[in-house]
Amino acid sequence: MFSRADNVIPGGTVNSYEELRTAVATNDGLHKTTMDTLKKIQGAGRLGVHVRTEISRNLESHGLGHLPQELPPNQEDVVRLYLLGSRVADIVKAVLSPSDRGDDTLRAIGGSEAEDLVRQIRQLVCG
Repeated sequence: MFSRADNVIPGGTVNSYEELRTAVATNDGLHKTTMDTLKKIQGAGRLGVHVRTEISRNLESHGLGHLPQELPPNQEDVVRLYLLGSRVADIVKAVLSPSDRGDDTLRAIGGSEAEDLVRQIRQLVCG
């Protein structure tokens, strides 16, 4: 159901939030990984609600956002990570929290490319 995540950066696998941020930054600001990788980085045994909340907070403290907005409980699930403050983050915000400013952001992307991007983001967010 889910595609295999790209959990490797030059020199090895991702083992810390810092390495995860590097992986996102070197992949044009968007990187996919599994919940299992995030669980291991967090040093957690199970992906309960409190662990997922802590993972989300740690990602944010390292300048990373994630899709879906609510991290899934299954370790095999793939999530997308993006750099907060980036163009990708602006687009995610424009789609998830519609506003006049968000509309301007989406219009600035331009024509059919914008429609395709919005469709892809909605598919990621809504399933």
